[in-house]
Amino acid sequence: MGMAASQARYLALVARKSNCEYEGQQINQARTVLSNQSANLFNQMLGLNVPVPPSTQDYTKQQYSYSDGLNESTIDSWQQLATPEEDYNYVVTHHYYADVYTGSQKKMSDPQVQFSSGTTVSVDEIENAMRLVTQTKKDYEEAKAATEAKKAEAATLSNYVDNDTYTGVNKSSYDAATDTYSFRTKDLADTDPDYTYVGYNTMTDDAQKALVLQGVTRLIEEGALNKKLEDIDMSDVYYNAADGTIAFKSDLRNLYGSSSGTKTICPVYHLTGTDSIGNIANSYDDEIEALEEAQFTALQAYEAAETAYNSLSRPTYLGNCELTLLTDLTKDQMAELTQVVKDMKEQGIDSSMNDCFDAEGNYLGGVYSFKMNGVTYYTTFSDLNKSYESGTGINHIDGQAKLAYYNATYVKTKIEETQRALLETDGNGRFTSVRFENDTVTYTLNMETVTDDAAYKDAMNQYYYDSAVYDKMVQDINAKTSLIQQEDLQLELRLKQLDTEQNALSTEIDAVSKVVKDNIEKSFKTFSG
Repeated sequence: MGMAASQARYLALVARKSNCEYEGQQINQARTVLSNQSANLFNQMLGLNVPVPPSTQDYTKQQYSYSDGLNESTIDSWQQLATPEEDYNYVVTHHYYADVYTGSQKKMSDPQVQFSSGTTVSVDEIENAMRLVTQTKKDYEEAKAATEAKKAEAATLSNYVDNDTYTGVNKSSYDAATDTYSFRTKDLADTDPDYTYVGYNTMTDDAQKALVLQGVTRLIEEGALNKKLEDIDMSDVYYNAADGTIAFKSDLRNLYGSSSGTKTICPVYHLTGTDSIGNIANSYDDEIEALEEAQFTALQAYEAAETAYNSLSRPTYLGNCELTLLTDLTKDQMAELTQVVKDMKEQGIDSSMNDCFDAEGNYLGGVYSFKMNGVTYYTTFSDLNKSYESGTGINHIDGQAKLAYYNATYVKTKIEETQRALLETDGNGRFTSVRFENDTVTYTLNMETVTDDAAYKDAMNQYYYDSAVYDKMVQDINAKTSLIQQEDLQLELRLKQLDTEQNALSTEIDAVSKVVKDNIEKSFKTFSG
């Protein structure tokens, strides 16, 4: 039994040692694979292109430029003529930037077009109703302005004055004792009496004083004298009983002088006769009453037209932007929309704005304006109706299709031209002046060093991006290499453990082998004796 046990132990130890050797071989193969992976990563790192920052010199060049007084132009290229001509020796390409009036179409998402409730009609009917509103409003405003003008005219003192009765005044005097102004005119004979005006406060005829007071009161009532009666100094009012006229002290004093006054006309106001203050005032009252009646009639027509217009279903709002129907275009609106139509046609854009003008460019209608962020834009009834009809929910407000809208603005545009030109040099190969075939002026050329800052910034941005990509790739390689090193270290430790185990097994196998050998020798001696 001892010998059998020793032999079994021996076989078990040999098997374990064989397993250790096999596992060691597997570990060595795994380490070889890891070594190859590490070498591949190292080669991959060596193959990476290290980003290099751009140099401003790569984006710097010499260029020629000139100014024609309006634009700063730059010469892009020049090519010498194969057969120089008498007046030209190069074909030159040059450019400048100018603000070009340009029409554009934009699309508005979720426009929220709103229509008013009412009778559904065509845009023509809406426009006709709006034109009637516009015309009746204009008629009303004109009637109102005429009424106000007549009232203002009636309230002006100069409209009651008679400047024709006393003209050519050549002498004037004032008697303080009787408070009397007297004067003569050039058409009076020496035997004719002077024209005499007596101050109101020195008048003795009560009936005449009452007539004067009545006249002044009527002027106040009509607004011709912009004062209250209690604020009027009646001592400034003078009366001529001969023709029933009054004059004011300020006008009479302007006639006063030694041989001739400072004025040759005496303004007077009639108290009696066909030209009296009362007749003039009553005439104004009749005219004003007739104008007020015309104004009231025009107002009724305007209100009726507005009511009819408001009863129609029509576009009213675009989101919170109010829509205004343009039945007529101002000069500026016409210029802007004409530019829009022109650019839409040139770009081949199928726009409903084109349908709002005839072949001669006359406005046919159908355009609405609105303000958004302080800028005026335009759209059409057709575009508004399409968006509105495409919507869902209450009042079609949800999910409306994009709305086309338009405007024209000045856009900075590169203008490039290629022309024959005469380029002159300074003898050292440097161009000094240029004259183009379509221009008689010779322009002095400036040579300057310019850097394309935009291109340089783009290159720097690309460099930053490439650097970030490079750093990321290096980090990834280092991370993978680190993982390989850790895995290799673990395999190396396991291999050392296997070596230790294998040495121990070898020692134990030797010991067991000796025991087996001894047992065999003893057995042979026993059976041989």
